[in-house]
Amino acid sequence: MESQINVVNKRLIKPIVYIVDGDHDLQRSLTKLLEINGVAVEVFESAEDFLKTKLRTRAACLIVEVNLPQMDGIELLEHINNLGLRLPTIVLSSGSEVAVAVRAMQAKAIDFIEKPFIENTLIKRVLNVIEQV
Repeated sequence: MESQINVVNKRLIKPIVYIVDGDHDLQRSLTKLLEINGVAVEVFESAEDFLKTKLRTRAACLIVEVNLPQMDGIELLEHINNLGLRLPTIVLSSGSEVAVAVRAMQAKAIDFIEKPFIENTLIKRVLNVIEQV
């Protein structure tokens, strides 16, 4: 667990993972699993809600669903890139269209994972991202 927590100024600073997905069950389960692993989580219902927040310096990863109400998850990633921000992003999708996966990777997603998925697989991927940040 120490590898996932940075010690700065003698206090523990947890990395933050942002989740943008309207699925409340997924939000709860991922939040619980990430928090058990020493990661802080902030959850958003939509891309627009996420864009209203100020990214923190300890932001480590973004998990975003493709199918969001207005701005989709890949458009959100493209918007973040256009702002000059670099936030490792894992894109989730309920469908398995190759074109969507290609679009996500072209937008610099670090991974594209289809739903349903084994939660531990996603958690391991997120923890690997955090170690690299």
